[in-house]
Amino acid sequence: MSADLSANGFSDSSGDSDADHSHGQWKQHRHQSKEMHMLGIWADEEHQTTGRSNGTFRGQPSKPIGFIPAQAENDIPMTQIDSSSSSSSSSSESDGDSDSDSESEASDTNFKPTNLPSKDFGKFANSTIWNMMKNMGYKPGEGLGKHGEGRIEPIQVTHRRAGEGISFSGSETPAASTPPRTKKAPAPKAPKMPAYRKTEYKLLEEIEHRTDATMKEIFVDMTSSAEAESLSELLAKKLSQTDKEKLIIDTRLGLDLAFNRLEELNRERLAVEAQKAAVEAEIVALTQSSEQRSIRLAGLREIDEAISEIRTVSQSIHIDSTEAALGNMNKLYEACTRLRDIANSVEAKCKYSVWNELQLERAVSESFYQHFLRAFRLWSPDETPDLINTLVSPLSACIEMRPEISTADEMTPFESLLNAAVIPRLKLYIGTEWALSSDTLAQVLNQLPPAVVACVSSDIEAVLQRNVDVVKPRVVMEKYHRELGTDTEWSALEPLRFDHSVVPWMPFIYNSTELLTSVRRKLCTMLDCWSISSESNDAVMALVTPWMELLPKKDQRKLASKIFERLDAMLDAEFNISTQQQRIWPFNLLLKWHGVLANDAWLALTSKHVFGKFLSHLRLWLESPDADYAEIAEWYWQWRQLFPAAIFAMPDIQNIFRQALVCMAYALDRL
Repeated sequence: MSADLSANGFSDSSGDSDADHSHGQWKQHRHQSKEMHMLGIWADEEHQTTGRSNGTFRGQPSKPIGFIPAQAENDIPMTQIDSSSSSSSSSSESDGDSDSDSESEASDTNFKPTNLPSKDFGKFANSTIWNMMKNMGYKPGEGLGKHGEGRIEPIQVTHRRAGEGISFSGSETPAASTPPRTKKAPAPKAPKMPAYRKTEYKLLEEIEHRTDATMKEIFVDMTSSAEAESLSELLAKKLSQTDKEKLIIDTRLGLDLAFNRLEELNRERLAVEAQKAAVEAEIVALTQSSEQRSIRLAGLREIDEAISEIRTVSQSIHIDSTEAALGNMNKLYEACTRLRDIANSVEAKCKYSVWNELQLERAVSESFYQHFLRAFRLWSPDETPDLINTLVSPLSACIEMRPEISTADEMTPFESLLNAAVIPRLKLYIGTEWALSSDTLAQVLNQLPPAVVACVSSDIEAVLQRNVDVVKPRVVMEKYHRELGTDTEWSALEPLRFDHSVVPWMPFIYNSTELLTSVRRKLCTMLDCWSISSESNDAVMALVTPWMELLPKKDQRKLASKIFERLDAMLDAEFNISTQQQRIWPFNLLLKWHGVLANDAWLALTSKHVFGKFLSHLRLWLESPDADYAEIAEWYWQWRQLFPAAIFAMPDIQNIFRQALVCMAYALDRL
């Protein structure tokens, strides 16, 4: 058996030398055919040799090679194998004609395998693989796997001939094991369905042309009223089945054509009606438009006449004094009111805004332009502060003044008129005649729209800035400390009362950041010069308190930080807890600043200087041998009464007094 394997290019795995020799002999085959490459170690050496010499494979490619049961190895004569091999080879060389196909079928029937494989895997492996399998526990003649439950024989390799599909299975098994073929009984044929006749639609003229002469005599117009009777007559006649079917088809076609014609006529009728309705609507619209156009033209003529009247009256007016301005312009006011009434009448009839479309407010403003310039040039705000209201109120129905601030490009025509006539005189008044203590300017500004007031906002801020800059806080505080306790102490602080000189004008200033920063700096300098005492505290609080809400957040924090710094220094120097002679005024002063400082800042000062010293003194007093608990309780109660109800309700304050009670209870328990 080993000799046969050696002849076919295999070596027995019993010896390494034989395996090496076989391996070297295997290496000598440099040129392998396609069949050798597919079959690998199961390729026949004789076939390899013939394949190399002739360029083709001489075996039966459609049969498995070397895979037959072991018991059939000695039963198959070599002549039969050779004949089957040659017949299969001849059949493979001539697959084109029918004779060669029959020979191939005969050779497939007489096919006998050439190689007789053994069940021993070791004889089909080289020495390296065989040693690896032995090291893993494999024993010759047993199956693969840990318990020998795997397959015993190698996997069969098949070869597919040229032209055969992948799923071809006609000769995948040897002829000996192929079961006899049996012819299948023919399946019962399904009954044939009657052929479907496709309906052919033709024109009515073609139907009449092809219809029989007899049918032409009785063929009925499908649009006539005798349709049903004609159909019954046609069906009653003895016609052949073909004629009847043809008649039915032609009748259906006639009906379809008739109904399609009716639908088309209906659509045409609806289109004509819609077109007629559109024309009527257009006529009505044109009629109404013509009427409105005539009304509009009549209204425009009246408006043109009213504008001409306004211009004529305006040219006849001459103003030589402020007092005569109102009396001379009464006729002009009446003409403007008449123009407004005409515009309202036209708007009610034509349903569109004539006043805005024709810009009639601009025409009214232009008629007053020269008269307002002359009147406000002669105007003295201190003498007649209500002149603006006197001249503008009669025109309230003809003008528009917006409640919001707008730029010069967005002003209404009348706002532009006031800006050109009033603002130059106001700027001159603010720069040269305005006294901060007078309320004349505020009265004048309240009569103007915000857009016009914004034009003098920077002038007002500049005047207030100059008044703030000239104040010297150090000089003012030195004078105040000298006059403290006298009747003139409050008047000494008047230069620092920015709440009197600046706050009333804040609504008319639209960009006050720089001004408020200057005020905050002056107040901080004043606090640096303040000698804190119970007498001076109220006056300083009156200077600072109004600005804690008016200043920007950044300036508020800086001013509060300065107040915190000054109070902290005062409490360090002046406040101590004593059971004999307690100084209460620093604590009362701290309570007054509770509404000015933020809660967090005020609690930080109180915890540091009051409650810390209070609890420390209480613990020392309780630990003394001669402590009088009744006196301690009275002292505790007096401190609690010093706090107002609103401040005592704060959780942090109650927590401090709760700690004091715990200390007192603990001391009593130790007795």
